[in-house]
Amino acid sequence: MNVCFIINPKSGTGDWKGIEQKITKYLSPQFSSTIVHTKRPGHATELAREAAKTNSVIVAVGGDGLVNETARGVIAAVKAQPEGSEQETILGIIPTGSGNALARHLGIPMSQKKAIECLNRKHTELIDTATLNDEPFFAVAGTGFDAEVAARFALSGIRGFWTYCRLAFVRFFTYKPAEYIITTDSKGINRKAFLISVANGSQYGNNAFIAPYASLQSGMLDVCILKPFPLLKGPGLVWRLFTKTLDRSPYMETVKGQNIEIRRTDGNPMPVHYDGETMPPANNLIFEVKPKTLKVILPEGRKI
Repeated sequence: MNVCFIINPKSGTGDWKGIEQKITKYLSPQFSSTIVHTKRPGHATELAREAAKTNSVIVAVGGDGLVNETARGVIAAVKAQPEGSEQETILGIIPTGSGNALARHLGIPMSQKKAIECLNRKHTELIDTATLNDEPFFAVAGTGFDAEVAARFALSGIRGFWTYCRLAFVRFFTYKPAEYIITTDSKGINRKAFLISVANGSQYGNNAFIAPYASLQSGMLDVCILKPFPLLKGPGLVWRLFTKTLDRSPYMETVKGQNIEIRRTDGNPMPVHYDGETMPPANNLIFEVKPKTLKVILPEGRKI
């Protein structure tokens, strides 16, 4: 089985360094491997599509952004295959980012050695993917407070969990919730919200669980609406976020749907984030689940 590893040499955390030696040392001889490096944003998608012509497994070595780009390429390669083709194109992940949302949901080890050993076992599952205004995402997307922080994080030039926490803390005291119209499978509701996250996976990354019981095989998206809350409740909500209990808070409402539309009642554009990345503000957000459209390697027995 041929496997191609896609590495971002400008990864913000630098945790990818030394991975090529580990691949040589720990990858099973059943694989024939090649390694390529990205050179610009979006390049991983191109590399994955090209690699799929001669490789069965495409491995993203990086964080959520690189995983998103690589998975896009894998999906595009599968779509381009002739009808009836028996060729498999599978996504593998070696997490080296600051959040690693999809990898953590899938149970992929954070240890590079153990992640490579997970590849060796070749256990695969088909998972759901999703789109936001026709742009693919795989873990969580949305608007509101977290989208504003994501935009500031992208401009900070310094990656990492604590940078995100610092930016979130500063913005927390001045952020104003907005009124939204949320439509899920043709049923509309109006809500004032601090943030709205549409979750395919369970977490933002770093084990911050916005949708603790979201499933990658349910054919549904979890729409997580965090309502306005007193400032003094903030620390408790953060504690719930990291203890998988945010869904039990009276300030959190979760609804499910396959097709979701979100817009502000005042018509203003909304900040947007997806898989830790940002896109330009938009007046209308349309989400759609794509059931079982990506085959991934993950630990055997993992419930997803």
